[in-house]
Amino acid sequence: MAHQIDFTTGQAAIAYATSSDTPWHGLGQTVDPNAGIEVWQKAAHLEWSALKADVQFESTVSGQRETFADKHVLYRSDSGAPLSVVSADYRIVQPADVLNFFGELADAGQFTIETVGALSEGRRIWALGRVGDNARILDDEVAPYLLLATSYDGTMATVARFTTIRVVCHNTLQASLRNADAQRQVTISHQAIFDARAVRADLGLALDAWEEFQIKAGLMATRKLSDAETDAWLQDLFQPFMPYGQTYSPEQVRKSKGYRRITELFAGAQKGGGQDAIDQTLWGLLNATTEYIDHEKGRMQDNRLNAAWFGPGAKFKDHAYQLAEKIIA
Repeated sequence: MAHQIDFTTGQAAIAYATSSDTPWHGLGQTVDPNAGIEVWQKAAHLEWSALKADVQFESTVSGQRETFADKHVLYRSDSGAPLSVVSADYRIVQPADVLNFFGELADAGQFTIETVGALSEGRRIWALGRVGDNARILDDEVAPYLLLATSYDGTMATVARFTTIRVVCHNTLQASLRNADAQRQVTISHQAIFDARAVRADLGLALDAWEEFQIKAGLMATRKLSDAETDAWLQDLFQPFMPYGQTYSPEQVRKSKGYRRITELFAGAQKGGGQDAIDQTLWGLLNATTEYIDHEKGRMQDNRLNAAWFGPGAKFKDHAYQLAEKIIA
């Protein structure tokens, strides 16, 4: 299904606020941003829980059904569909836990829920909430968000992190805000208890970094790049991600699809291409990179959102932001 969004119930498991733009994948149900958590949960088709059962097998030796004590199967309470096999000490963070986390913040006036959804038949769920007002970066605009996500397949811990979204094209910069301890996100292992109060306390520290991000983005928007600087930045960007972990020559990097496409986007093909903030600037090169990852990279659209938010695309964008920070340091 499109962008790996869950269609287990026959409907797209995603809901978004009526006050926000239609998601770039064009799927989902609209919800009044002031609606209660139960309304969001129903609209996003997340009215289910992850249940746990013993792993059993038919033994050809004993002729009986045996139980594997160290493993459990997670499955959906609505369809009964299996989600994964996990260790016996795996602690579940339910869809309701994620929604209630945002609900309490929304009730306190700290956040506004904008999007809730599930990917990969429900194996990953997330909620995205707006933190505050948009920031102006010259003639560009970015919005601050908090992303909370968890998985039921053992591939990802429960994570809470700040992200910024460029309004003109919905490009995302993953974990661009740090708290006082330089943490980019709060990570809770599935072997630990999800303590919503502790997570909110940790994230509160990172809110102070929002002003710092705006200052850095402003510096990037005024930092013009020469052709040589652009090439050097892209070389540093792509080299750690080249196939098979090999070191490629500069010319080989330049011939790669990603290098060529980001160069085209930076030269004026990206959305908002007429803005001063991105015209041959470091901010423009950074956003050309995020546009490529969020909207173009990958052979199939159905895995793009998953990769851009949680997989290699997120790591690539985080690396890009760190490289951009070095230039304005």
